[in-house]
Amino acid sequence: MYKLVSLFFAFVLATAAFAQHGGSESTYLDGNAKHTITYNRGFIFDSYTVDGRESNADEVETLLPYVPEANDQWNTGNVLRYVSWGIAFAGGFCVGYGIADAQADTEYGTFGNGRGPIIIGGAIAIVVGIIMEKVGNSKKDGAIEIYNRQSGKSQAPAAAPEFPESDTSSDETEEETSFNIQIGPTPQGGIGLAFNF
Repeated sequence: MYKLVSLFFAFVLATAAFAQHGGSESTYLDGNAKHTITYNRGFIFDSYTVDGRESNADEVETLLPYVPEANDQWNTGNVLRYVSWGIAFAGGFCVGYGIADAQADTEYGTFGNGRGPIIIGGAIAIVVGIIMEKVGNSKKDGAIEIYNRQSGKSQAPAAAPEFPESDTSSDETEEETSFNIQIGPTPQGGIGLAFNF
């Protein structure tokens, strides 16, 4: 038990050490100034340049709020991409499960005994995931184009809208709550989960 606890503690320390690496290549970028962002999509990783200097996604996402339309498109593209990954993963699982189950029990064949809908549904989910990924990438490309056209014209990032106060003459009051879950890549190459409420 002592070895297991020690191994777990060492793993947590190693993970924390890598997670704290911020890098010194990050510089301050004035969002009010004119910047040009380029976005090159790789097979696994994407690369960004800001004004010809290699940059990371955090710097790009820091600049985008200065052009609200570009920021909205970027966020929509990210949501579509993340959802597409989940759909494609579930579809791949269904296809793999259906085929593996068919190999284990050859009495009914590949599409017999209810396996057909699982395999076909999984294949359809994979195609839907790929299409959503492409649409998300298109939204992100559009966001970069919008930013490059409108960069330097805005004075500040979009502030939260102010809502007029409602009439509270009735005895009942509504409580507004907000809950948000975000999953996405971290600058260190991992995946992060954030709860906002």
